[in-house]
Amino acid sequence: MNIEQVKQFIKQVDWGYLATTDGQKVGVRPMGGLTWKDNDLLCATFASSDKVSQLKKVPYAEYCFCDSTGDRHVRIAGPCTISTDNAEKFWLYKAVPALKDHISDPTSPDYVVIKMTPDNIRVMDSTDMKYTQVKLK
Repeated sequence: MNIEQVKQFIKQVDWGYLATTDGQKVGVRPMGGLTWKDNDLLCATFASSDKVSQLKKVPYAEYCFCDSTGDRHVRIAGPCTISTDNAEKFWLYKAVPALKDHISDPTSPDYVVIKMTPDNIRVMDSTDMKYTQVKLK
């Protein structure tokens, strides 16, 4: 897979798991409400969530996206920032229409954007259980 195929794969599966840590505890949770903006992966969440607290302590995370068979998956890791910028929040709110079902006011201070700039993307798309590194540029 190349980076464009990875982006299409994520669009097709529509959600993945996000792993974060505070340096002591690890948290993994299902995440939707995400899309690519240029080379950044943006995801909606709530400022009051554990993941935001963890990312403020350790600003690095990893997503895992799997197809319905579980045979193919993509792991994307990289540094993260938490954006409260209303322009970025509105952009994601418009780009992911399903967010309207969960966020009534895109200017709410509790709605924030996790912005990941991937530095490691690996794909497993065969039964040999080996990862292939995806070139980022």
